[in-house]
Amino acid sequence: MGNILTDLFSTDAADQAAKDKIAGINTGITQANSALDTGLATANPLYGQAYGDFSTLGGKFGKGQDAYNDATGVNGAEGLARAKSTFTSLPGYQEGIDMSLDQNDRRAAARGILASGNTIADTTKLATDYASQHYNDYLSALAPNLAGATSATSGGASVLNNQAGANLGVAGTKANIAYGGNTAIGNAQAQADLAPYSASQNFWGALAGGAKLATAFL
Repeated sequence: MGNILTDLFSTDAADQAAKDKIAGINTGITQANSALDTGLATANPLYGQAYGDFSTLGGKFGKGQDAYNDATGVNGAEGLARAKSTFTSLPGYQEGIDMSLDQNDRRAAARGILASGNTIADTTKLATDYASQHYNDYLSALAPNLAGATSATSGGASVLNNQAGANLGVAGTKANIAYGGNTAIGNAQAQADLAPYSASQNFWGALAGGAKLATAFL
């Protein structure tokens, strides 16, 4: 009888079942985390590459925006000085103004008034008008850099936001896997711990039922 009870209430089988179940759960957790890590390791460099492209683009447009700010006086007297230096050194600028002044001088010379005050005034006005017109063209050429810099900055921010979301998503998934796995491990261990109690309840319940059945036939 003692051997029968010992075998009946033995925890070895329940413990082994729990160990097998826990081992399977841990393997699942490890494999799931490995897959998530692999995915993230693949995605992060791509996010970095995309951000790098936007950053490079932003740097290029940023220089144009700085030049626009110089030309419009946003950066003060020093900025205006830089803008003047850049503007007057543009290809074709000096040649264009020289051609206009030479043409004006030839017309004045043909009329015999090259050295007159009116000719000097015309020359000054011509140079001023030429510079003003082409300066406005210069500003118009720089203006698209503002939208480009804004778009590049927005694109880079979007990439970083998506990357943060992906990292957060993986972290959340790992946390859920860990929680679910540990809960399942706890349940498996609890079932193993309660196995002798359950077996005892079933055993004594069966005896009690048999006794009642036997009494009914007396």
